[in-house]
Amino acid sequence: MATLAVPVNLRIPFTLGIPEILENIFEHCHDQDNRRNNVLVCKTWLEPCLNVIWRESYDLTNLVRLLGPTMTHGLVMEFVQTNVPLNWDRFSFYARRVRTIYQEGQDLQSYPKHALEYIFAHIAYQRPSNILELCPNLEVLEWCGDTHYHMTNPSILFMNSSLECYTLNENKPPPIKLAFVLRAVADRCPNLKHVKLCLQQQPDPSYMDIIQGFIQSVKVLHSVDLPPFADMTPIISTLQDYQPHLRELRIQGCHTVDDRVDKVCITSLALPSPCSNSLASLTLIDIVAPYTLVTELIENGLPLLQQAFVTSDFRKVETPSAVKRLMESLAKGCPRINYVCLSYDYYRYTPLPPSSYTVSVDHIRPLLKCTKMQNFTFKYPFPLTLDDQSAEEIASSWPEILQLQLCHSPSAEPGRNIKNCFTLRALLSFARHCPRITHLSLFLFTKSNTFPTLADIQTLPKAFFSKLQILDVGSSHMLKRDRHQIAQTLYRILPATAILQFDIDGSVEGGDDEDEHENEYIPLTTVGWRSLVHMISYARWMDQTTSPEQRNLQSRIQEVEAENARLRTQIRSLHAEGFIA
Repeated sequence: MATLAVPVNLRIPFTLGIPEILENIFEHCHDQDNRRNNVLVCKTWLEPCLNVIWRESYDLTNLVRLLGPTMTHGLVMEFVQTNVPLNWDRFSFYARRVRTIYQEGQDLQSYPKHALEYIFAHIAYQRPSNILELCPNLEVLEWCGDTHYHMTNPSILFMNSSLECYTLNENKPPPIKLAFVLRAVADRCPNLKHVKLCLQQQPDPSYMDIIQGFIQSVKVLHSVDLPPFADMTPIISTLQDYQPHLRELRIQGCHTVDDRVDKVCITSLALPSPCSNSLASLTLIDIVAPYTLVTELIENGLPLLQQAFVTSDFRKVETPSAVKRLMESLAKGCPRINYVCLSYDYYRYTPLPPSSYTVSVDHIRPLLKCTKMQNFTFKYPFPLTLDDQSAEEIASSWPEILQLQLCHSPSAEPGRNIKNCFTLRALLSFARHCPRITHLSLFLFTKSNTFPTLADIQTLPKAFFSKLQILDVGSSHMLKRDRHQIAQTLYRILPATAILQFDIDGSVEGGDDEDEHENEYIPLTTVGWRSLVHMISYARWMDQTTSPEQRNLQSRIQEVEAENARLRTQIRSLHAEGFIA
C-alpha cells in the first residue's frame, strides 16, 4: 500500500524541534499570516507557534470570542446564544498562553470599554469552579482608563498570582474606585514586582493616602512609577519603611491633554534628615523635579545608584550652582553611577535668564571623578562654555563613555554672542580617549583656523571612532564658506557608517550671495546640513576613485587655501584696527 512518507532529506532538523528555539524564531516573525501558516507545518511546531501568537493580547474581544460568538447592539456586547454553555475548554487552550494584556482606550475593533462591562459580568457569573484564573500565566497587565464609568471593573478578572507587572493609566478616577482597584491588585497579586500608576490629570490629594496604603499592602516591589504630588515626603517615607528593597523609583510629571493646564510642581521630596531605613537599594531614579530636591534625596544615601534621570520643568530656572551641587552629590554619594541624564521640559523654560546662568566645565568637573561613566546627557536651554580644552578633560576622564550629549539649545536665548564652544578639534579628543563611544552630541562653533589638519588626524589611534554611530551637531554655527573644508574634515574623522544628525528648526540660512554672508556665523538649516552630508559622501567617493598622488595633491591644495583664508582674515582685522592702510 502506497504511503505519503516524508523523504529523509525533508525531515525537520533536530534543533527545529526544540520548543524554546522555535519560540525564539517565531518571535522574530512579525507577519501574522506566516505565523498562522507555521501552525500547520507539523505538531511539533503547533505549540510553540501558538505560544508566540497568543503571548500578547491587544484586543480583549479576541479572548471573549473564544467562549462563543458575540454580537453588539448599542453600547452592549453579549453572546449570541445565551442559553448555550460557554466553550471553556477552547478558551483555556488559548488563554493559558497569554503573558501580556494591553487594554487601551478602545479595543482594536473600536468597541468602547464600557461595551465589555456586561459580557465580562456574564463571564464572571458563568465561570466554572475549576477555572480560578482566566489567564493563569499572565505576567503583565496594562489597563487604560475611565473605570469610573463602569459599575464593575473587568481588569480584576485578570489579576492573579502570576502577575508581576501592573500598569494603571487612569483619567482622574474617583478615589473610591482607585482604592478598590489597588486593593484588588494587592490582594490578588502576591508576586507583584513592578507597578506604574499614571494619571492624566492633576492627582487628587486624597490619592496620597490610597497610594500609601497600597505600598504598605504589597510584599516586595522592585520598581514603582508614581504620580507627582506637591509634597512627596509621605510617600517617600512609606517606601523607606515598607519597601527597603526597592530598586527603581520613577516620579513622572502629569500627562495633560492641554499644555496650558498647570502641572503639579514637586516642592518637597526628601526627608529632612537621613534615616536608618533609607532607600539604600535604589539603582535607578527617574524624577521630574527641581535639581535641588533631587540633590537632597541623593544626599540622604543612595550608595547603589547607577542610573539617574532628572527632568526640570524650569518654572524656576536651574542655576549653575544647583547643577554643580547635583553633580557633587552624585559623585560623592553614588560611587557606582554610570548613567546620568539631566534634561528639562521644553515648554516651560524661562527664555531670558541672567548672563550668569551659563554652565561651564567647572560645574560638571565633580562628576568627572566617576571614571566608569558610560552615558552622560546634559540638555540645557542656555549656553555651555565648554571649549576644546574641556573636551580633552572630559574625554580623558571618561574612557568608557558610550553616549555623550552636550549639545545645548542657544536658540532659547536669542541675541547672546555664542563663544567658548567646541570646535572640530574637540572631536580629536574623543577619538583619542573614547574607543567605545557610539553617540556623540556636541555644539560646534567652527573657525577656519581651528580645523584639525591631516597631520593631526594621522596621530590618532589606528581604530579611532570605530564604533561611532551618530554625531549630533544640533544647531551648530559655522561660516557658510567653510562647508567644503568642514566636509573634508568630517570625512577624514567619521567612519563611513556614522550618521550626521542636526536640528530641524526655523533658523534661516544665509542667502545665495556668498559675499554677503561669508563672514557670518550662522546656524545651518536642514537644507544646509543636508548639503554638507552630500559633500561628505562625495569626498568619500572621490577618495575611493582617485590615486594616492592625487589625494596628497588635493590635501596640499586645501591646506594652502585654508592658510590663505586665515591670512586674509588676519589682514582684514589689522586693517579694521588701523594698523595697515
